[in-house]
Amino acid sequence: MRLMQSLRDGDVRRLAWAIGSPSLFEPGNPAWQGRLRSDEWSARELVRCTDWLHAQDRAPGALKLALGDPLVNTPLGHTFEKFVLFWQATRPDVRASTRGLMVRNGGRTLGEFDIVLLRHDGVIETLEVTVKYYLNLRPELGIDGCIGPRAFDRMSDKFGKMTTRQTDLGHTEFGRAAIARWLETTCGETRSPDQLMVENYALARGYVFHPSADATIAPELSTAHGRGLWQTDATPLPDDGATKWRNLSSREWLGTYRGVADESNWPVDPAMPRMCARLEAYADDADYGSAWQETERRFVVRADAGLLKAL
Repeated sequence: MRLMQSLRDGDVRRLAWAIGSPSLFEPGNPAWQGRLRSDEWSARELVRCTDWLHAQDRAPGALKLALGDPLVNTPLGHTFEKFVLFWQATRPDVRASTRGLMVRNGGRTLGEFDIVLLRHDGVIETLEVTVKYYLNLRPELGIDGCIGPRAFDRMSDKFGKMTTRQTDLGHTEFGRAAIARWLETTCGETRSPDQLMVENYALARGYVFHPSADATIAPELSTAHGRGLWQTDATPLPDDGATKWRNLSSREWLGTYRGVADESNWPVDPAMPRMCARLEAYADDADYGSAWQETERRFVVRADAGLLKAL
């Protein structure tokens, strides 16, 4: 928490959140076969990156160039991958990296590696990356009752794909062939697919919004997962007179918001539920002026949204 409070730039704080926030899913679940990055691993990475994050905070230009213009409507998952690649590519044991490596058989796309890393010891790491925001719509159904901002985005589907096909891609014939081509064309190394040493991992971040603070939580979820409440727009957001609610947009969904109370002009999809942060004022800051800190987060869904009838 002290690290997050010390970082001034919003994108650098989001980078720190990408590194050190809790896993969305429980890494100890046998379905992951030890491939999901744990909170202990994330905590070690955050310690390793502390000085680097402070350096980025002093000069965030390279990060902002890597992320692109926030006024361009970019899928949040792609933006999150850029944060993760920016971080993972600077590991001292990594000498080359890429994002979005496609796996094809002829003209047919079979899959995609979110991130591929070439280590100095010659081992290839693949990293399946996800950041998700789910409504725990029917807690009695477990992950089958959790649905994303769009009705087709089911937690059960994502969990099934990540624990099997998406994290097995590096061991498939065409997945290894794609890595071998990347090594040759980008890294200047010629290895046959059979010669590759590949380790497959996954990284899962995000929030689940529950109907109440004591709602049943699916065992596939990490007990430390990011969480909030969901409600419909038929009910006003609670007002205690001392705090403010702010709509979050675009990459502001990533991590705890800190800054001005005025909303940005970043793109917002009007068909999506609103992500709202309750802000509490803290002491005036010499750089920020009057600044606000997120203390709670809610997903607000239209009362007439078909999303609520999807399960």
